[in-house]
Amino acid sequence: MSIDRLSRRRALTGLSSVGLLSVVGCLGDSQQLPIGVGPAGSRSHQAGHALAVAVDRHSDQFSLRLESIDTPSHRLYAVADGEVTAAGVDNTTLYRAGKDRGVFDLDPLDELPHQGFAYGHREQYWLAVADGSPPASTAEFDDLVVSPGQPSRPSRLVTEQLLRDAGLWDDVEIDNRPHAELPAALTQQAVDCLVAVQHSRQELADWAQTVDDQAGDRLTTVSAGSAFQAAIDDAPNALGREIAPAGWERAAMDETVDGWAVPLQWLWSPSTDAETVAELTRIAHDHSETIREIDPLTLGDDPERLAEGIIDGLAVHEGAAETFDTLGVRNGDWTVGDAAD
Repeated sequence: MSIDRLSRRRALTGLSSVGLLSVVGCLGDSQQLPIGVGPAGSRSHQAGHALAVAVDRHSDQFSLRLESIDTPSHRLYAVADGEVTAAGVDNTTLYRAGKDRGVFDLDPLDELPHQGFAYGHREQYWLAVADGSPPASTAEFDDLVVSPGQPSRPSRLVTEQLLRDAGLWDDVEIDNRPHAELPAALTQQAVDCLVAVQHSRQELADWAQTVDDQAGDRLTTVSAGSAFQAAIDDAPNALGREIAPAGWERAAMDETVDGWAVPLQWLWSPSTDAETVAELTRIAHDHSETIREIDPLTLGDDPERLAEGIIDGLAVHEGAAETFDTLGVRNGDWTVGDAAD
């Protein structure tokens, strides 16, 4: 990799240490691992903080240092460039990197990071303005104004992907306004349908909470429809889910709704030794209660949920695969990468 390319990436990432979250004085000669997370308040930042606390309490081999890196794609570049050992990234960004789509078309990764264990899911489902006769499913979206999410956001990228794969993208009018403008647009009847986002079955995204506060009484849930559901089922980066809408107080929500979940997982540099990743995967499983104290949206100790984010055909880190073997959730179709000696 050229110096110019590496320097440009470093400038793009805006990488900055947010501090060691371990008691360094008690750790002796333990190994310090930098991991890339989003800005304070993001899901990856919260999950990284919680994992660092669990490592601090339950391991004398490692400490974790969080490095704040704004976007998921920049976190992947930071792993590839050796700036961080691991990064918290959603599966849509990983999938697009593997297909050289978007920013990765212009600057592809020479080697993808290896997959590890999930720390959460971003859950999404359709809502419509309840005035008059709202669509029963996405099959009735023809000629409606649809907000698939704020451009460039990971939640928008997967929604656009699914709409295109379902053959619905050209049948609707796409509204690209930012999330902050959606409440006013709903009140003015300028948008007919939008995507809701919540995390790990528990908590609305901040912007969705604002939508509920200001315009939630205009909204109701919408079924996925057969074509859109087929697109979810075929998507490597999304999981079909019956989602229980959480956090809505004003909107007219069904008890459950067809939706899709995008796993969020820790991705590892292939140069990270297997014992290190195996131990951190074990800590995430065995000490989920410690993690939950800091991050209530954690997936807990269910090994199947920790392994649920793995995309078939992309490399799984050898250390994570070893721990999943021990926990009895190893999938024989996984592609296991070679870790460092």
